[in-house]
Amino acid sequence: MRIITVSGAHSGSGKTTLIESLLKFLNGWSALKVTVSHRNGKCPVRKGCHACDDLDSGFLIVSNKRIIEAKGKDTARFRQAGAKKVLWLRSSPRALRRGIKEALSLFKAARGLIIETNSALKYIKPDLALLVRNKNSVLKPSAREIVNKIDLVITL
Repeated sequence: MRIITVSGAHSGSGKTTLIESLLKFLNGWSALKVTVSHRNGKCPVRKGCHACDDLDSGFLIVSNKRIIEAKGKDTARFRQAGAKKVLWLRSSPRALRRGIKEALSLFKAARGLIIETNSALKYIKPDLALLVRNKNSVLKPSAREIVNKIDLVITL
């Protein structure tokens, strides 16, 4: 299975928009959104997305259609763009390696996979690693950690 990762310099850099474009072009590919919570269940923006909820087992792979296809979620945008299968991995930093391994095993039959992630690049070697940034972007810490693994930087 081919894997493309799309990372971002910061939140709002255009990762999801780029993935939507790729999914429209790469017919039959699947998508995985990876969210690493560093806040122990305390949401900094109180937006109700549940990304910062406590993770008792260290990680959770969300496949519930009601959550994946909820209006306004990145995962819903992936489905609408044509992703064959969409999952959302929510993980604590300590469980990310285990969570990535388990999530990838759920895509074994996939033609290809696009992963929205910065942190997972610590544990996987994709076929292509993209980083999206704006003209005057300052890299957030997770982007600085993986910048040496990026194949192509896309400036929007």
